Amino acid sequence: MKQILLLAGSAALAAALLCSCATLQIASKVLDGSGQAVEQELEDMASSIQAAQEVQASDLARRTYTTSQNITKVEIQEVDANLSIKTGNTDEIRVTYIEPEAQSLYTFEVEGNTLKIRKLGRMENLNSTPATVIVLPARAYEDIEVEADNASLTLKDLDTRRLNVEADNLSLDITGGNADQLSLKADSAAVELSKITAQKVEIEADNGAVHFDQTQADAYRCDLHNGAIEGVLMGRNDEYNINVSARDEHTNLKSNGNTSAKKSIDFSVNNGGIRVRLLG
Repeated sequence: MKQILLLAGSAALAAALLCSCATLQIASKVLDGSGQAVEQELEDMASSIQAAQEVQASDLARRTYTTSQNITKVEIQEVDANLSIKTGNTDEIRVTYIEPEAQSLYTFEVEGNTLKIRKLGRMENLNSTPATVIVLPARAYEDIEVEADNASLTLKDLDTRRLNVEADNLSLDITGGNADQLSLKADSAAVELSKITAQKVEIEADNGAVHFDQTQADAYRCDLHNGAIEGVLMGRNDEYNINVSARDEHTNLKSNGNTSAKKSIDFSVNNGGIRVRLLG
């Protein structure tokens, strides 16, 4: 495995903003109860301002991590995640990411057949979180797990036994691929599942918007406190035991009491609606 360092650019100094804040803070220190300047505090403040400027001006670097080991599980933990995971025509796993040139925010560790990716901190004073791209060899995986405070995830054409995502705030777009079990849990979530095949799909969120686009699964369980469940599922109504709980009068999917069905749909929205149709 190796890491490749490429200079990506530099973050601009917010000098005017820092100077204006510093002026106000220094003035408040000068006009203390005795009317005298506290020299040491001013020196400390000047040092902290200079350090902040240096952090903001530090160059960003684009780095690449690769491993050709036989990885069957991928575990990802990030503070803020702007993450794309996809498969490609490659024999190695490749992770392309951006971090300050003088800092190492990411760590990579292989334990057995598991690749563990950790992001240890945030990059402050940036308008958006730079994207991290993970390209996996096109093969079946045992587990792919993502855990983050805030996560914007794009997953494409993954074949995995279990896909598990947990985040405080989650924006998730999954296109294509297969999963025996797909599990998503978040405080707030915007989820798009397009043309994915799964045995079981589970989604749980306090606030959420879930959209299915020709998704195919044997079992669905989606539980939202506030939000909406919408879209198209592949299959026929009589193939599923459908249980629906929603207060919205515009909810179109109804419970059918088909307890002999081998497949199931269990949708619940406390405050919101369910507008789903089956196509088959």
